[in-house]
Amino acid sequence: MTLANAQELADVLREADRLGLVFARHAYGMREWADLFGARIRDVAEPRAKALVARIVADNARHMLLFRERARAHGVDPDAYAPPPEGDAIYRRIPQLRDVGALAGYAIGSLENFLQLLAVYRVTATDPRDVAVIDEVVADTERSIAALAPLAVAGGDAAAREAHELYRRRELVEPRRYRDAA
Repeated sequence: MTLANAQELADVLREADRLGLVFARHAYGMREWADLFGARIRDVAEPRAKALVARIVADNARHMLLFRERARAHGVDPDAYAPPPEGDAIYRRIPQLRDVGALAGYAIGSLENFLQLLAVYRVTATDPRDVAVIDEVVADTERSIAALAPLAVAGGDAAAREAHELYRRRELVEPRRYRDAA
């Protein structure tokens, strides 16, 4: 799936220094991910898979701190972000995923969407510190997608498609929110 409004998003981010809003948004999402996926670690029976999920949760927590720092550097309070209903729908779905394959597939779909967003943020970033953080998160995200793929064999494709659709809906509202917040 390709980000449908990549150009619109890039244009909105270039109009003013709105990258801080993006960092705050994703710091919120990473915190949700750490909480929701972290709660599922005990449901993963196979030791290597459990360690992988725990590592991805830890990566998200570390990325959250990096993005919070970058939001503050842009003068944005990372705790002020509140997701739109389309964002809440993404997080509400995670506890409902009942098996490791579906959980891994949903995570892959989510991370694939995130990579597309990071690519837009990367081309609009002008601060070298923003670029460095984005590059670090891209590398970790690519590694996570590759590591999750073997776990997503049972039910993973359908869950990834669902995540893509939920994120597609969300991405249609976020540029307007960034514009309105400026």
